[in-house]
Amino acid sequence: MSKQSGFSLLELVIVITVTIIITTVAVVAYSTGKKHSADDQARQIADILDEARQKALNQRTTFRVEINKTRNRIRLIDEKTATTATDDVEVKSVQLSSQTTIGPIAPNVTATPTATSPIPVASYSSSTYPLSSGDQKITLRFRKNGQVVDVGTDTVGTGSIVNGMTIYVYPKTASGVNPDVVRALTVLGTSGDTSLLKCKFDANNRCAGWTR
Repeated sequence: MSKQSGFSLLELVIVITVTIIITTVAVVAYSTGKKHSADDQARQIADILDEARQKALNQRTTFRVEINKTRNRIRLIDEKTATTATDDVEVKSVQLSSQTTIGPIAPNVTATPTATSPIPVASYSSSTYPLSSGDQKITLRFRKNGQVVDVGTDTVGTGSIVNGMTIYVYPKTASGVNPDVVRALTVLGTSGDTSLLKCKFDANNRCAGWTR
């Protein structure tokens, strides 16, 4: 007699159920990981911005923070002598997360963070500084008087002006899908103070307000 083996209906149902559970857990874990990644990334950037401000005040020289999209890193740089770029020294370099978008405003943000003065949204531009020449980066330069200035017109920041910045951080999503976690870092140009804000979403998943 030949024997035939196969799945019973009950076994098939169990296999399908287990597969659905595993898939659901994996999707939730992946989504949660991306949310945590955005939170961690925003806090990490905030820490480096605060460190740049403190070092500039304490050491009485300009410290530069570069969020480098080309190298996917954030760098803290001591500019040393104000009149030359050849003595710039990298103090810290930290790898950025590949799961987050850093800089531009998220598509579902309808309310901008409030501040004591207008703060433009960060944008990437090609670097002229020797340590990152040609790279696409966001730059903030913290002076010894507490002010934050832009890159200026040459490799030593000639003609730089006081300029704060708003940097958005949120998980990368598929095309057409809005992020459900958005963080904003605001840096005041007049004082260098940095705030980390969380987006408050409405029923339509739009960022309609901000909280600390």
